[in-house]
Amino acid sequence: MRHATTRFHLPAPLAGFRDALRLLALLLAFIGGPVVGRAQSFLHATGPKILNANNQEVLLNGVNLGGWALQEGYIVKPTWGGINGKQTQGTVKQTLYNAGMTDAAVETFYQGYRDNFITKPDIDYLAGQGFNCVRLPLHYDLFLTPAQRAVRNGVLRGTTTYAAYVGALTDWYNGNQLFTDPASLEAFRMIDNTLSWCAANGMYVILDLHAAPGSQGTDVNIADALQPLDLWNQPVYRDITVRLWEAVAARYKNDARVAMYDLLNEPNNVPSNPPIHDLFQRLIAAVRAQGDNHLLLIEGNGYGNDFNYLEPFTFANAPNLVYNSHRYSGTGYLMDNNVASTGGAPTACASLVISRTSAPGTACPSGWAKPAKTPMGGCTTQRPASTRWA
Repeated sequence: MRHATTRFHLPAPLAGFRDALRLLALLLAFIGGPVVGRAQSFLHATGPKILNANNQEVLLNGVNLGGWALQEGYIVKPTWGGINGKQTQGTVKQTLYNAGMTDAAVETFYQGYRDNFITKPDIDYLAGQGFNCVRLPLHYDLFLTPAQRAVRNGVLRGTTTYAAYVGALTDWYNGNQLFTDPASLEAFRMIDNTLSWCAANGMYVILDLHAAPGSQGTDVNIADALQPLDLWNQPVYRDITVRLWEAVAARYKNDARVAMYDLLNEPNNVPSNPPIHDLFQRLIAAVRAQGDNHLLLIEGNGYGNDFNYLEPFTFANAPNLVYNSHRYSGTGYLMDNNVASTGGAPTACASLVISRTSAPGTACPSGWAKPAKTPMGGCTTQRPASTRWA
């Protein structure tokens, strides 16, 4: 059985945004259909297609709201060297601490930053440019209460050990003190605002767990990692991730403004794929147990490119899965990283659309082609012919 396929493409920052708060945009396109839907209804997958409630095929053209809920230094300030080679949100905070700012002052700065980095006029602008979707990358620490987040910040400041923070998380998890009051948590406030602004423009929202508890790989920047790969090394982090998505699903299960959930952004350099599969299976089950039938994005190892052990037939509750491949180059992010498959070729799971970033006017690598309509740059392989470009 084939499933709907997602292609992410990273263009240049959007013109017209604040000069000091430039965004790195993501162009999303889905296989097939000619309909670019404006009216919102629940989306579902049928074979390789995304359909709305009227069974019309939907083409989503969207922008990633990078740098808002999660700062990645190479997006917000590409020339910044960071601290010890790390360009994480955590090292931004450490820079502020080192400059003499108090904990309260840093939190006040970040509250103001989140209040102003993206506002409704930005969403209105995107709608005016013809986009009908945004992806909202989220940091798990915004699902914590301010007091809980302060413990994590203590690790960055050096007043709390990492082991003590993990112990505190474990206590909060066991004591059912995580995500219990969604209306008071910053992540849900940001999600609700984004949904409201997008709904006013007939736009969908993709909710993306970008910085997962414990870090989903060795790339510390995309996950704001305190300790790389600990999502896979510390069971409590996987338990927390499941509970987080349970809370999200319980709140938004009946919300048609949400296009889909990106359950785990870019697992990378995970030693083997079965642990990734097992976590995805738990997350799928947790969301469905809430009565939530939203589309669910599956990203493979190697920044969303290695889907061995992640084929659709390996999952229970497989309907409404969308396979999501992030293609940054033609050779650096291989589709198959030589992990033994559970059966069949990697292409047995889905027809993955392959794309890469390149500046407009730049020649594509051998074997790649630039479609006729690529205003923000990009190359693609010769297949599939039905790929849509915004």
